[in-house]
Amino acid sequence: MWPELTPFLAPQEVSKAHELEVRLHTFSMFGMPRLPPEDRQHWEIGEGGDSSLTIEKSWRELVPGHKEMSRELCHQQEALWELLTTELIYVRKLRIMTDLLAAGLLNLQRVGLLMEVSAETLFGNVPSLIRTHRSFWEEVLGPTLEETRASGQPLDPIGLQSGFLTFGQRFQPYVQYCLRVKQTMAYARKQQETNPLFHAFIQWCEKHKRSGRQMLGDLLIKPHQRITKYPLLLHAVLKRSPGARAQEALNAMIEAVESFLRHINGQVRQGEEQESLMAAAQRIGPYEVLEPPSDEVEKNLRPFSTLDLMSPMLGVAPEYTRQLLLEGPVRVKEGREGKLDVYLFLFSDVLLVTKPQRKADKAKVIRPPLMLEKLVCQPLRDPHSFLLIHLTEFQCVSSALIVHCPSSTDRAQWLEKTQQAQLGSPKEGGRASTIQQKMEKAVGQLLRHPLGKPKIRHPLKQRFETEAAKINPSGDIFGALRTTETNTWNSGKGKATGTERAVRDGDQEIKAGRLKEAAKAKSQGCKERSKSPLSSGT
Repeated sequence: MWPELTPFLAPQEVSKAHELEVRLHTFSMFGMPRLPPEDRQHWEIGEGGDSSLTIEKSWRELVPGHKEMSRELCHQQEALWELLTTELIYVRKLRIMTDLLAAGLLNLQRVGLLMEVSAETLFGNVPSLIRTHRSFWEEVLGPTLEETRASGQPLDPIGLQSGFLTFGQRFQPYVQYCLRVKQTMAYARKQQETNPLFHAFIQWCEKHKRSGRQMLGDLLIKPHQRITKYPLLLHAVLKRSPGARAQEALNAMIEAVESFLRHINGQVRQGEEQESLMAAAQRIGPYEVLEPPSDEVEKNLRPFSTLDLMSPMLGVAPEYTRQLLLEGPVRVKEGREGKLDVYLFLFSDVLLVTKPQRKADKAKVIRPPLMLEKLVCQPLRDPHSFLLIHLTEFQCVSSALIVHCPSSTDRAQWLEKTQQAQLGSPKEGGRASTIQQKMEKAVGQLLRHPLGKPKIRHPLKQRFETEAAKINPSGDIFGALRTTETNTWNSGKGKATGTERAVRDGDQEIKAGRLKEAAKAKSQGCKERSKSPLSSGT
């Protein structure tokens, strides 16, 4: 029996360790016992016959005229050959997980060993990946290879186009695998660290001649590595393909693969955000924002006293998940009451004011949720404090809290994170940074177009407004004039400001224009009178 296992085993498990050693020795001597048909079919163990998954040592064996080919075309063939050969190598590595690891584990479980280990959790949907790649080879890669075998002509990348354009549909099982790969690897690592018998079984598998010295962790990450390698392999072919038609086909293939990878990344990111949100939601407990005056009132309030942070955010697409952005202890003051020690949770769309509970790990919500789209944050003169203003639908104050942070750095962080959440909100295409900006924008639009349809303005008026805006950027022209008058009065020197010069110059230009038009009209009138029969008869 393995002497290194003895110190880690309880007396009742020593016999199991001995039986495990005997079974694995038998597997090494006589091969893996044949599993029932249903297990073999589910796990793709020795199923389907891989006789078609073979390939020559080099593409030159298939192309008799390779010596007359250009150097660039040879490089293209090398890149295509790498795509084909790495595909078969990868499928064989997937087979290690099913034909060796899964088959060995299932055979041991048939005799009562390692029953606590879940093969489904450990290997996920690897059998589906094997079926996917077998189909991909038989329908896409294999026919291109067979055509070259039959014709002796170089491999044609255009023949792969139809198969790669349906890449997303063909490789759907990878979405599920990539979503679970982190949990799968964590499960495998935990089993090896805490289960001596499983650790011994994995060591036996890794030393088996069929494993090629592949470690379990390396095998589990292979699918993720392979699916992300396809764009690199296709880019290598594209770089060495001179023909315009081939380049167009390869670019379309690369875009199809990269589009699917972006889909996988989005699904993985959304899954991670959901897990993070669930962990945060589990730390937030009862919702007690009111103190009921009686049991009857409490009973009626109970159905409405649950806060579900896992529910979708309002007004945004389902793919956006609520995220925890910042948390920390602060002191708050409401009205004339004293300061209260609380714990704030800032999410993508809401700020929660909670109170830690001494006898529980969960925090109690003590104020109604403050929706960020209705929240205004104003720094106060105290460098550690800021004001939280929550508005109603009518843009008037609903509640206000003075927040005292442990330091000025903490205050800056709370203000910055809140503003970033408001700016980065996916709701309605992005939210303005604060409620004040929304109001200022609306007022600015009203000032520019008070009656709806904008009028064409005279160039002099535009010049006048430009000069006024330099003094008062708010867009209030009349305020700019008042500012100009005040500055002139206070200066005591009687010098005209920029706005006054604009008005004065405008008046002069208008007067000059009127005089010019009058002189022109007078001149024209004189000419007409000189030509008139009446004037010649006088």
